[in-house]
Amino acid sequence: MIEKLYNWMMKQAESKHALRVLMFVSFIESSFFPLPPDPVLAVVVAKNQHKAMYYASMCALASVLGGFLGYFIGYACFKTLGVYILDWFSITPEKFDKLVLDMGRDIWAFGIICAKGLTPVPFKIVTIASGFAKVNLWVFLVASIITRTTRFVILSWICKRYGDHVLNFIEKHKKIALLAIIFLVIIGFALIKLFVK
Repeated sequence: MIEKLYNWMMKQAESKHALRVLMFVSFIESSFFPLPPDPVLAVVVAKNQHKAMYYASMCALASVLGGFLGYFIGYACFKTLGVYILDWFSITPEKFDKLVLDMGRDIWAFGIICAKGLTPVPFKIVTIASGFAKVNLWVFLVASIITRTTRFVILSWICKRYGDHVLNFIEKHKKIALLAIIFLVIIGFALIKLFVK
């Protein structure tokens, strides 16, 4: 399933619907989708280097808006939807409870959102935990904007600078690129298990 999703994302990244697909993937990744928008953003920016910061901004905007869906799931729909998302991603109740406890103070929540939003840690886990912990919405918004914009701007800058190399690598080594994405997803969940004890 992961390979099919990845192949679809890569195909759409080269189509006329690339921006819409990028924003769609970025939106749903912040609440339940397993794959990050980074590979789509990388291809789109590499093919449209003069619009690198525009695509980074749109990706960040969609991610922040999608984060509010994750926040809502944690805040109002945790028992009916949130628990199933966590279970699907193999996040134990104990790990989740620890993350929620760590986010009990807004200043800590701000730091956690900023830090984890830059790493391979699945952002959806952070957004759902934020809603469940009832993190101040302004804190959540500002932290999300900072962390997601920073992440996607850095990636876009790299892809703008090395655009042709990025495209050649993805074209010649699609399997390796897919394995790299899967590896990052696995690393993200490993980080959750490692640092949330």
